[in-house]
Amino acid sequence: MIIPANDNAIIRGWVTEFAVAKEWSDGAIEQMNDEQIFQQVAPGFNSVGAIMKHIGGNVKSRWTDWRTTDGEKSWRNRETEFDVEGLSRSDVQKVWDQAWVTIFGELAAMTEADLSLTITIRGEPHSVPEAVNRQLLHIGYHTGQIVWLARLMVGDGWRWLTVKPGGSDDFNTQMQSKYGPGLG
Repeated sequence: MIIPANDNAIIRGWVTEFAVAKEWSDGAIEQMNDEQIFQQVAPGFNSVGAIMKHIGGNVKSRWTDWRTTDGEKSWRNRETEFDVEGLSRSDVQKVWDQAWVTIFGELAAMTEADLSLTITIRGEPHSVPEAVNRQLLHIGYHTGQIVWLARLMVGDGWRWLTVKPGGSDDFNTQMQSKYGPGLG
């Protein structure tokens, strides 16, 4: 997926952080087999597939006509977002992928003037930065769940998505080589 740039530093920052959440989630999901995508680790826990479907529903509701309508659409049925009975990996992957197309498309289209708007979610007023940060936090929360569940289920064959245990010094050296020593 090509992630479009935006000239505004705040919006670019959001694009960067959403891209990291997508990269980590996708990296975890790719390591899982079809059965693991729908596995519940315990009663009452969501499967990765259910989380993917939920994010898709949440994003569709929040970002559809977001400038002019409430972020909690009347057509959204949040409770059904967690029901993945009879769905395939491909089914939830399509919903997941569309969520990211929506997020990056709306951020690319966002203008500096949009940053001063007040919008609502469930009737509660939010500045656009508050609303986007809320979405980023929500995505980050579920990204963590996806990565944790995948790591638990994949086990010994896990490919690390971030700095692997014991690799901090090497990673820091690589970063300093790439960017310099920092501000000291």
